[in-house]
Amino acid sequence: MSKSRIAGFLAMAALFILAGCVTTSTSPGEKVSLKQASQYNVALGVAYLRQGNRDLAMHKLQSAIQQDPDNADAYSALGLLYDSIGDIDRADEAYRKALNKAPQDPQIQNNYAVFLCQHGKPEKSEKYFLQAAKNPLYPTPEAAYTNAGVCANRIPDPAAAEQYFRRALDINPNFPEALYQMARLSYGRRHYLEARAFIERFNSVSPQSRAAILLLGVRTEQALGNTRGAAEYAKKLLKLYPTSREAQQLDQSYNHAGRSG
Repeated sequence: MSKSRIAGFLAMAALFILAGCVTTSTSPGEKVSLKQASQYNVALGVAYLRQGNRDLAMHKLQSAIQQDPDNADAYSALGLLYDSIGDIDRADEAYRKALNKAPQDPQIQNNYAVFLCQHGKPEKSEKYFLQAAKNPLYPTPEAAYTNAGVCANRIPDPAAAEQYFRRALDINPNFPEALYQMARLSYGRRHYLEARAFIERFNSVSPQSRAAILLLGVRTEQALGNTRGAAEYAKKLLKLYPTSREAQQLDQSYNHAGRSG
């Protein structure tokens, strides 16, 4: 799975602005106010990073750490920032500091696991995904299990990957990403009827299709000898995502079928 796809269904920075006013008084409440200011700057830093303004993001995150050196969210966001500019060593260091500050925080565990998986350490990432998934405070364990499966596939360990995908579906039978991953895994094993079933389940629960599932539908129906079904998937792919990489991968015959329908 590509870095962009992994990042697409994982919450890399679920950080929220704390309510309440931020003060600069020297009263007994100053410590609390500094913690609030720190979290506020983390939220601003993440917002600037999403806008592509890395300089302002860095400034806000550094301010957050100065205001509260124990703010784990600030270090986690700093890891995301360093990763975005390709400074992998500093990103890793920032994530490890975040975990040191909050070793039981499932969001930070998940963020670090994503980072490790993206940078060629899928075996190491598995540990952190599972810690996040098993934490009762983590709101989407199905996502963590699915990501653990994606990274297990990169080892490759398809048996473990299937175990994690099915665990995700035990928790949420309608989780689209796990359905898609199981469809891919089934197709790769030449279990085409099973792949078809997972594709159909994905289509029934996902409000919007995606190019990858449509291309997989083409290939699965073709493998099953269902020429008409393959052409229908191809037509839809070309209609919805005409400039996508998946559309370009279609055989010329399916390109023709899609345009002429």
